[in-house]
Amino acid sequence: MPQPASLLSSLILIFMLSPTISSAATVPLENLIRHAEVQQVKISPDGKHIAVQKLHEGERVLVFMSLSPLEVTGALRFRGKEEVGNFYWATDDRAVVEVIARTAALEQPVNYGSLYAINADGSQGKNIFGWRAGEMQTGSKIRKAKSTRAHATIIDPLVDNDNEILISTRPWARDFESHGSVYRVNIYSGVRHRVIGLPQVGGRAFTDGAGNLVFANGTDRATNYELFRKTDNGWSPVEEETLSQAYPVGFDRETNTAFLVLDRNGATEQLIKLDMKSGKTTPVFRHEEVDISRLISHPVSDRPLGVTVDPGYPETYFFDESEGFAAFYRGLLQAFEGHRIRFTSVTRDGGKAVLKVSGDRLPGDYFLVDLNSKKASFLLPSADWLKPDDLNPMRAESFTSSDDLDIGVYLTFPRNRQANIPMVVMPHGGPRSRDYWGYDRDAQILSQNGYLVLQVNFRGSTGYGDQFLEAGTRHWGNHIQRDIAEAVQWAVREGYADPERVCIFGASFGGYSALMNPIRYPDLYQCAVGYVGVYDLEMLYKRGDIRRRDRGVAYLEEVVSRDEAFLKENSPLHNVDQLDLPVFIVHGAKDERAPVEHAEAMIEQLQAAGKPFQSLILPNEGHGFYAEENNMQLYGQLLEFLDQHIGVGSSEKPDRLTVSGRSAGRQ
Repeated sequence: MPQPASLLSSLILIFMLSPTISSAATVPLENLIRHAEVQQVKISPDGKHIAVQKLHEGERVLVFMSLSPLEVTGALRFRGKEEVGNFYWATDDRAVVEVIARTAALEQPVNYGSLYAINADGSQGKNIFGWRAGEMQTGSKIRKAKSTRAHATIIDPLVDNDNEILISTRPWARDFESHGSVYRVNIYSGVRHRVIGLPQVGGRAFTDGAGNLVFANGTDRATNYELFRKTDNGWSPVEEETLSQAYPVGFDRETNTAFLVLDRNGATEQLIKLDMKSGKTTPVFRHEEVDISRLISHPVSDRPLGVTVDPGYPETYFFDESEGFAAFYRGLLQAFEGHRIRFTSVTRDGGKAVLKVSGDRLPGDYFLVDLNSKKASFLLPSADWLKPDDLNPMRAESFTSSDDLDIGVYLTFPRNRQANIPMVVMPHGGPRSRDYWGYDRDAQILSQNGYLVLQVNFRGSTGYGDQFLEAGTRHWGNHIQRDIAEAVQWAVREGYADPERVCIFGASFGGYSALMNPIRYPDLYQCAVGYVGVYDLEMLYKRGDIRRRDRGVAYLEEVVSRDEAFLKENSPLHNVDQLDLPVFIVHGAKDERAPVEHAEAMIEQLQAAGKPFQSLILPNEGHGFYAEENNMQLYGQLLEFLDQHIGVGSSEKPDRLTVSGRSAGRQ
């Protein structure tokens, strides 16, 4: 295998990203709101077909295509409210699909755990697992598929078995406390055989890639993570304290070695190897600043070879140079410089693969890669109406907080502007999540309309190690808010943002921050937008899906508090008197994570206090809007609201200020 420099020169790329277009025009809002047309592409094990999950008349369908010639061979489109979710090739010519469905009340499809199998020519389609998989059985001793109210996760396609897959289940239960099981499921009949029960709830089982169970995980009622190892007698908890907190991520069958990611106390994650026979562990990789984002594995053996991490921009590291794959992968990274790359699927012999290429100005394009000839041929775009040169790049930077924490930020500038720009601060949800460099619809919508977008990975965000994560525990209303405020002050000092035109907009925990930050730092903002936000911390214990399970309550007690005075002090709802700026409240009436009562209570308090506000509550949306027409309404009103208060000419148009108590109403 040639080295990276010579490899790059031999790597023939038909790189059909959009041609360079010099255009100052903004991308129309409806183009940014449109769902991606192509959402997944995967190649069959024998390399003769690809399967494409795409939108057709607003519904997700699955289309099968032969590769030589490239033509449609079959398709799957469900009737009614069901659609195609994630899917897997189970054999050379049969795929298994996760079924998603719209309820009567919700616009966004939800995964209820059902599985459906179908051939590449569109024949022999059948529900093989889930509540609709049951069959009548009268008299005959032949086993039939049974209805099961549970979620299924495919944990092993059993490549040497043409008839079965291995799944791990999580039963439907309102309290989320029931234990699941591992089953072998026939992909033609749906008949299943229980292999073993799972030792804990909320987790799954893991195999060695050859159908042999190796690990299972889960959490106890106090939300403590637990790892179990498969033994001849069932499951045995991993007693070694450090290893018990590890998460399985890969397996090398040749050396009987497991790869696990270790969550280290006070530090970033570490990838380790575990010799399954001796029990000896060996450190493999860790990054000083950030956790591991993704493993890179060999296309045939599936042995982990490297990792991707995200300190700001994505970075790739290899710890195994064997068989030349690392050099080939580096060549691809050079060829697609400035983008993320990821293999979605590889043929059984490792000869062909589908590669997804994405970036801050590219939602995703798919290429067919010949790993022998080193040729990458363009297959399909995910959203061909979005041209990379019309979109705005995302810049990664960081600053040091007042207590010496390194805080990562992402900046998306409007075209041809770099200084003194009206800015929208966009804190992420969670708070135990993070923002990444890549295509961000909200950042594009706002920057296309003249706003600088600031995204902040404040303390309590994931991805920066255990110590950084824990620094946000029980500090939702103070230290986290200070990080967000200091990010605003930093952007002003750098000359990026106009200090007289700053608004804050966030969803979920970001919606909480969108109102809590102006309460704590009233001089920073001219307006605030809370989207499906949590506004009363006490209400988390009384409404929504978190409080329905012991683990959810334990999580709240751990990361927020149970103290009534503390909860009120750190809730926007109980500090409305300190909100002296126009507010826009947006919510879905069917939200189960942050129930609409949060928005309704907030609106009531704003109205009673005579505060300026407007609201938009839509009846068939949940924790985030899904329907394109509803998003057009949301973002149209959002842009109007921003223009009114921090947009071009806002200071010259005092007559456009929001009237106290104005509401767009519940629709």
